[in-house]
Order: sequence, then C-alpha cells, then structure tokens
Amino acid sequence: MSEPVTITLGGRAFAVRPLTIGQFREIYPAVFKGAGLASEEGYDQAIRCIAAALRRDHPEMSFNALLDLETNIDELSRAFIAIMRLSGLNMGEAVAGPATSAPGSAGQTSTAV
Repeated sequence: MSEPVTITLGGRAFAVRPLTIGQFREIYPAVFKGAGLASEEGYDQAIRCIAAALRRDHPEMSFNALLDLETNIDELSRAFIAIMRLSGLNMGEAVAGPATSAPGSAGQTSTAV
C-alpha cells in the first residue's frame, strides 16, 4: 500500500491517501480520455482526477471549487502527476496501462521466457 502524498493547490496543502477502488474507477476513464494538459479537455480531465482524489478527505474540493483556486500550470501539473503516481500510473505510460517498477527497484517481475 502506498503512503499518502501531499499536493499543493492554490497555496494550500492537501493530503491525499491511496485511492479507493471507487476513486480509481472514477479517474481511470478520465486519465485515458485526456492524458495530458494540452487542451481544455485535458485540463478538465486533470481537474476531475484531482477532485476525485480529494473527495474522500476534502469533500469541499469539488470540480467547481478547484476551478476557483488561484494556481499556476506547474502546481496543477505536479498535483495531477502525484495523484497518477499514487494511482500506480505514470503519465508516459498512461496509454499502455499501469506502471511497472522502476529500474533497480524490487517490484513486479516476469518469469516468462
């Protein structure tokens, strides 16, 4: 199980625990539909992911509440990427599916020949 992470949005720190199956189910389609911040659709999908991750411990941070925060693209991107990593996804591998272990780390390995 992953440890909680802290994200910062609008100058406020938010603790985000590992996602529930329900939260993951909610963000999964958004990740693959808009797996980047290159368009308005991508921004909306990232904000939906952030709102879903915050909902359990910070229910006041809805999609619309996040839209009202003063922030910048760097802060938004860092929050989104932190949540994706907490979810077991790496942005560069989002289209391929869940991430595997980093090189040199103990994690899933394949014994297929």
